[in-house]
Amino acid sequence: MKPEGFQEYSTFTIDPHDAKDFDDALSLTRLKNATGKLEVHIADVTHYVSGKTLIEEEASERATSVYLGHRVVPMLPERLSNFICSLRPREEKLCFSAVLK
Repeated sequence: MKPEGFQEYSTFTIDPHDAKDFDDALSLTRLKNATGKLEVHIADVTHYVSGKTLIEEEASERATSVYLGHRVVPMLPERLSNFICSLRPREEKLCFSAVLK
């Protein structure tokens, strides 16, 4: 059951088609008076990786995933970055969102 006032719309990843960790996404909605709303979504890794742990320490040192040709060195362990934190289609995930009208 959808909450009252819920509006369904499409959300698209901005990661490359061959990415496995979908951590960024966009949503666009047309509003009245020829205006629109842009939503930028970033996966909430902090919910799954708590501070003062070895995983957090390693992720802080790496700062980002690195793509080298056909190989990737992920910022987080593969299970976290590709599945648990990833904004995969038709799966509810926690994220930070910025809404611009």
